[in-house]
Amino acid sequence: MIKQLILLIFLACNTVVFTQELVPFNDMLTMLDEGKVEATKKALNTYDYDSLSKEDQASYLLNQGIIEFLENDLLDAYKTLLKVKDLKSHARTMVIYNANDYLMRIANSVSEYSTAAPSLIEENCIIAEELNNPKLKIDCIYNSFYKEIVGDNYDLALKYNYQMQRIAVENDLQEELLGIENNMGTIHYFKGSLDSTLYYFERNLKRSRATNDTLAIAQRINNMAMLRAALEDHNISLDYINEAEVMAQSSNDYQLLLTILRNKADILYNNKKFEDAASYYFKHLEMNDTLAASQNAFELNEIQTKYETAEKELKNAALETENLRNEVSIYMLLFLLTITLGAAGYFILNNYKSKKIMEERKLVQEQRELKMMKDQELASIDAMIAGQEKERLKIASDLHDDLGSSLTAIKISLENAKERSEDKEISNILNNAHIILNETYAKVRTLSHTQNSRVLSEDGWINSLKDLVDKINKSGQLDIEIIHSGLKGSLSNSTELYIFRMIQELINNIMKHANATEASINITGYDKSLDIMVEDNGKGFDYPSSSNKGIGLSNIKKRINDMSGSFEVDSNTKTGGCSIHIEIPII
Repeated sequence: MIKQLILLIFLACNTVVFTQELVPFNDMLTMLDEGKVEATKKALNTYDYDSLSKEDQASYLLNQGIIEFLENDLLDAYKTLLKVKDLKSHARTMVIYNANDYLMRIANSVSEYSTAAPSLIEENCIIAEELNNPKLKIDCIYNSFYKEIVGDNYDLALKYNYQMQRIAVENDLQEELLGIENNMGTIHYFKGSLDSTLYYFERNLKRSRATNDTLAIAQRINNMAMLRAALEDHNISLDYINEAEVMAQSSNDYQLLLTILRNKADILYNNKKFEDAASYYFKHLEMNDTLAASQNAFELNEIQTKYETAEKELKNAALETENLRNEVSIYMLLFLLTITLGAAGYFILNNYKSKKIMEERKLVQEQRELKMMKDQELASIDAMIAGQEKERLKIASDLHDDLGSSLTAIKISLENAKERSEDKEISNILNNAHIILNETYAKVRTLSHTQNSRVLSEDGWINSLKDLVDKINKSGQLDIEIIHSGLKGSLSNSTELYIFRMIQELINNIMKHANATEASINITGYDKSLDIMVEDNGKGFDYPSSSNKGIGLSNIKKRINDMSGSFEVDSNTKTGGCSIHIEIPII
C-alpha cells in the first residue's frame, strides 16, 4: 500500500514537471521583451506546431517572427508574420496587433516593404479603438506621427503629437507623456524654432530627472548639450555634455557613451579646446574598435557556451535516473513547507492589511480636513468676487436709470431752447452744447453696458472663451482654433477670471499688431499646473528688445509672476510668427 502511494505521488510530481516545461505563448512575448531570445527559442521548440489549434498556431508564428526580427533575419521575419495575418480569422486580436506592429518595424527598416505600412497603421488603429486601450491608441497615432516626421510634414506631425498628449493626460500615462513631450521639442528643432525646442527640452529634462532613470536622463542631457551647441551657448553646452558623460558611464550603456564621446569632441572644438577635442576623438575611435572586438569575442564565447552546454546535457542525462529516486521525498518536503509558509504568510498579510486600512482611514480623514479648509478659503474668495459683480451691476443700473434720465431731460431742454432762440450766436452755443451732451450720453451708455456685462458665462471660462473666439471667427478678421485637454473640475472664480483676461488680451494683441490670418490656443491641464500656448502666423516681433512689446504683455507677465507662474515669448521678425508659453500652478 505504501509503495503504491509513493508511486502515485511520484507520477503526479513528474506530470507537474513535464507540464511546466510548456511555456505559455504570452510569457514568451515577455521573455522576448527582456531580450531572452535563446531561452524563448528553446521554449518554442517544445511545441509541436502541427498538433496546435489555429489560434495557437498564430501565437506560435508570432513568437517565431519576432525571434527572426531580433536576429536581424528581416526577410524570413516578414514572411512568418504574413502567415500570422493568414490566420487572422482564428487568431486573438492582440496577436494580429503585434504582428502588424512588427511588420511596420520591418517596413520602416527596409524600403522594399514600406508600401504596406499605411494599411497596417489603419488596421491597428481600428483594433485600438475596439479595445479602447489608451496605450494602443497612442502607439497607433505615433506610427502616423513618425510617417509625417520622415516626410518633413512637421505641422501635421505636431497635431498628431497633441492628440497623443491629450490621451496620455486623460489617462495619466506619465511614461508615455514624457516621450511625447520630448517629441514636441524634436519637432520644433526640425522646424528651426530652437527657443521652443529649448522650452520643451528643459521641461522634459526636469520631469525625467524625477524618474531617477539614469539612462533616460543621460540621453536627454546629451540632447540639451547638442541644442545648446546649436544655440552657440558653448560653455553651457560643455557643462551638459560633461554631466551626460558621467551618467552614461554609471549606466553602462556603451553605445550611448560612444555617442557622447563624439559629441563632446565637437563641443570641445567649438570651445576652442583643440587638444582636448582631439583626445576625445581618439577616445571615440578606440572605444568603437573595442566594442567591435568585444562583439566578436561575445559571439565566439556564445558558440563555446553552446558546445559546453550540449556536453553537460549529455552528462546530466546519465544522472537523471538516479536523481528521480530522490525527487519524491523532496517534493513531499516542499509540499509541507509550502503549506507552512502559506499559513504564516496568510496571518502576516492579514495583519499588514489591518494596519494598512487604519493608516488609509487616518489619511482620508486628514485629506478631508485639508479639503474643508481649502473649500472655506475658496468660498471666501468667491464671495468677494460675487460682491464685486453685484456692485458693478448696481453702478450700471444707477448710470442708466438716474444719470441717463437726467441727460435725456437736459437734451430735450436744449433742443427747445435752440428752436426758440433767434440769436445766431446763442444758437451756435446751444448747438455745441447739444453735441457735447450727445457724446456724454453715449459714453455713459457704453460705460453702463460694460459694467453690466458678465465676463464669464454660467458654463465656465472655457465656454466663455469659445464664445469669444466664435465671434472673432465669424467676423472673418482672424481664424482661431482652441485645443484643450486634461481639464478636470473647475478653478476658483478669481483664477478663471485672471486666465480669461490674459487670453483675451493676447487675442487683442494678435488682431491689432500681428497681421495674422491664423492663431491657435492650446490649453493642457496637469495634476499641479495649467499650460497655455498661444501661437499665430503673423509678422512676429523682436522680444524683449522690441519697443512695441507694450504695456499689455508687461501686465500679463506681472500677473503671471503674481500667481507664481512662468511666461515665455518666442518670436522674431526674421522667421515671423509668435509662440507664447504660460504655465500656472494649480493649488
